[in-house]
Amino acid sequence: MNESSTLLDVRDLKTYFPVRGSWFKKLHVHAVDGVSFSITRGQTLALVGESGSGKTTVGRTILGLIPATAGRVDFQGQDTTAMSGGQIRRLRRHMTMIFQDPFGSLNPRMTVGSIIAEPLKVHHVGQRSERRQRIDELLRTVGLDPRYAGRYPHEFSGGQRQRIGIARALASNPEFIVCDEPVSALDVSIQSQILNLLSDLQERMNLTYLFIAHNLAVVEHFAQRVAVMYLGRLVEVADRDELYNDPRHPYTEALFSAVPEPDPRRRHTRVQLEGETPSPIFPPSGCPFHPRCPLTRQVAAGHTYLATSGVSGCGNGKTPPVNFKPQPLPPGLLREVGYQGRPSLVVAKCMDDVPVLEPLSSAGTTSSHCHACHLRR
Repeated sequence: MNESSTLLDVRDLKTYFPVRGSWFKKLHVHAVDGVSFSITRGQTLALVGESGSGKTTVGRTILGLIPATAGRVDFQGQDTTAMSGGQIRRLRRHMTMIFQDPFGSLNPRMTVGSIIAEPLKVHHVGQRSERRQRIDELLRTVGLDPRYAGRYPHEFSGGQRQRIGIARALASNPEFIVCDEPVSALDVSIQSQILNLLSDLQERMNLTYLFIAHNLAVVEHFAQRVAVMYLGRLVEVADRDELYNDPRHPYTEALFSAVPEPDPRRRHTRVQLEGETPSPIFPPSGCPFHPRCPLTRQVAAGHTYLATSGVSGCGNGKTPPVNFKPQPLPPGLLREVGYQGRPSLVVAKCMDDVPVLEPLSSAGTTSSHCHACHLRR
């Protein structure tokens, strides 16, 4: 990757929230626990994962809305985590956010014109007449009539409110926008309109997006690169087509298997994950996914490393080749743990060592496809 084209570079970002504990031990919610990624100018990186995985916290921490516990956030080569309050405020002119709730994010006591003008006033952009012209221009840009500037948020539909939120985010001419599930609260027909608007704005203004989403079908058509998050950590990062065609992490496979298949003639195998997501206050040791991972149990139960032959072994329909010979695990690499009220064998390495997000490599070449799984190296 060309360093000069990198707009945002996040390294080992951690965000912990203190919670009430005992007198002798302080407890923290590990909302974000060592996240690293970068985004080039004009690119859309989608951040996906189930609810509670820390996606929104990542976006808010990048913008400085939530203080980072550790790590670096380099925007245009400057570490934002080391900036003062005044420096962060000036930087927010170039970094903005589109919120998930199109109604809750708009002040019901303010008119649309006042809402859009607020970033201009905060950053002291233009005079009153120039701001008025800018408001009219922004309303036209997002497909609304400039005459709506005197109305209040409750007079608009959900899609129109989200357009107002987009206009507010564009008011200060930003370079980077965090889109926090901007279409999840909208009807399907309205979702496509908002996504098309965001795509058009990106092409016209060379915007860079961090797109937080649950809908994998939306991500497939909108993002160029995808990062999968689980329990505060990234488990896989890859280009969109490569990830959708060949997911490597067991959790990514489980996410894709949960997407409904509209064609009943196509075979669709569901990867069932047992149990609940562990508490971020007491995250599991080693790989955060090992308490629910079907791969580590399948490998341990069969006493073989299925990954050595490139076999998924995670219920996705792949079968071993004819010449496949299982390799026995050395003694001491299995561990018996209590799981769902019954004993279960897992690979000890999955419990002891935190997997590092590393790129795939083959034939001396390094791919941009990275994943964090001990059993898929």
